[in-house]
Amino acid sequence: LETAGVTEEELRVAVTDVLETAGAQEDQWEQRKLEKRIRDYFRKAARGLVFEGKPWHAVVNEYADCCFASLFQALGDRAWLARADFVLPLDAAVRDAFPAKVLAGIPQLDFERGILAAHDRAFEEQRFLPMLWMLIRELLPKGGRTWKKVYEAFEVGRRSAMRGKGSDEDPNQVKAFLSRWIDASIAQLSRSTSGDPAFALPETAAARLVHALLDAGALPLPLVTEQGPPPRSWPFVDYAVHAAYVARGAPAPGGD
Repeated sequence: LETAGVTEEELRVAVTDVLETAGAQEDQWEQRKLEKRIRDYFRKAARGLVFEGKPWHAVVNEYADCCFASLFQALGDRAWLARADFVLPLDAAVRDAFPAKVLAGIPQLDFERGILAAHDRAFEEQRFLPMLWMLIRELLPKGGRTWKKVYEAFEVGRRSAMRGKGSDEDPNQVKAFLSRWIDASIAQLSRSTSGDPAFALPETAAARLVHALLDAGALPLPLVTEQGPPPRSWPFVDYAVHAAYVARGAPAPGGD
């Protein structure tokens, strides 16, 4: 992989192009300030990365997580962010920030595929996590450890569903993805509650949370682009949640 001659100018141009393509309109920051902030997120994300003893694509994924965590923490309320494609800024930033020896010998096509995969995964995860935390705090009353257990369960569950996701063009993929996500989430919650997920999250509350997540746009963006958004108050959600609780050994209502 050729990294010689990569400059901050490439990152600057890439960020400017992303914002123009996404139609970013800012009420809070002027455009130059917004572009500088985004470039800073990419630059600062490289601080503290450990390159030794890891494959290059693992470090790229760690770096992408840091980049998009900062982006969504600062700009997650902007509608244009969901339309933005940061593949080229990520590409330029990695080639600028990573030591040349880490990237030496990587075929160009392998590098591009690694960047694209890291971008798509990290963007989706970091887009989803603030949404999940906000809705848990809004919908669940207990707080503290319960919030954290539910948050961890739905984070782990969605990551598992993303790993097993099929083609976005498959018309059955929305139901398949949602089923895997819900089942893996309740499975994780069952593990953290000694086999009683309903203790932390009753089935009705779980269904309410999933409905709210879908309404907020929690399905993967490429899947929604291909298949359209799910219907509001979708009965399949209640079916999938109930099936997950039955499968994971939740006590029946009113049972001992």
